[in-house]
Amino acid sequence: MVENEETTFIETEPYEVGFGSHYDEHLKPLVNDFESRRQEAVKKFKKRLVLSIVGAPISVVLSFIVVFDVLDTDPESFWSEIYFWGVLFFILAVVGFVYSSIATYKGSIKEEIFPRIISFLGEYSFDAEPGNQMERFASSQITPSYDRETSEDLTTGTYKGVSIEFFETELEVRQRTSRTRSYKTIFDGVVISLSVKKSFEGHTIVLRDRGLVGNFLKSKFGTSLEKAGLEDPKFEKMFEVFTNDQVEARYLLTTSFMERLLDLNDIFKGKGVQCSFYEKTLLITIPSNKDLFEAGSIFKREDFIDDAKALLKEMNLIFSVVDILKLDQDIGL
Repeated sequence: MVENEETTFIETEPYEVGFGSHYDEHLKPLVNDFESRRQEAVKKFKKRLVLSIVGAPISVVLSFIVVFDVLDTDPESFWSEIYFWGVLFFILAVVGFVYSSIATYKGSIKEEIFPRIISFLGEYSFDAEPGNQMERFASSQITPSYDRETSEDLTTGTYKGVSIEFFETELEVRQRTSRTRSYKTIFDGVVISLSVKKSFEGHTIVLRDRGLVGNFLKSKFGTSLEKAGLEDPKFEKMFEVFTNDQVEARYLLTTSFMERLLDLNDIFKGKGVQCSFYEKTLLITIPSNKDLFEAGSIFKREDFIDDAKALLKEMNLIFSVVDILKLDQDIGL
């Protein structure tokens, strides 16, 4: 039985104005139901954790005795290697079993609650598992070559007539040795695509500074665009710009825009924001360790308030990029 506690969304930021009533209508009625689900998920997690702490070590020890004592397997043999890989797989399976109830609960939050939060902003859609997205951005010249993509949490909508796409992605390259094949992550972060109504025909990209050698190689081999400068020396030390239209690049990359890029980088705890103006689109990529669109802690009472505040803050920053660049206006060059 879940106690029916009174919950209230307190509006503390300008972009939250009006969300209190939205919360009362669209989220608050679901609090007790999800709190019951949360408690059940935690109960299963704790029970499975105890079983695993007791059972897993015993299983590993017994299997070790059987393989190397009873069957007298040579520790240097092929079968010994197979055994150790089997133990690793078993441990991973146990971990998955223990956390499965938590994963299921958090998945229900993303599928059922997050769309309700985002609907406050207008006609927005949210897809937790959208499939591969990055191939269509290859011509931006800021996406790396990769062999495997994992994208999630695609949010699409319109703000002041500007189309917005926003999702997380991990890009990996394949690594091979004589005996194994593995993958190395080369990008893990946020991708933001914004339509642009400004009248520009060129292609301008902003890359994080790679140092003298990296910049030389990029300018010679990595792009068909020419190197350009920035207005502010502070940003010159942090970014490298390449363009096929020097005048247009200076028009686009104002000091206020560069400052907002850094703000965007900070809010997502990024490690090198990059962007590309091309084909009437502004594409922004932000390497980040920050997981977006993730449910809060399962070990605290559910009310959706922290989730809502985080999502609204992140979306507001994206909207502010549209406002500062006046992407909703065709003001010409």
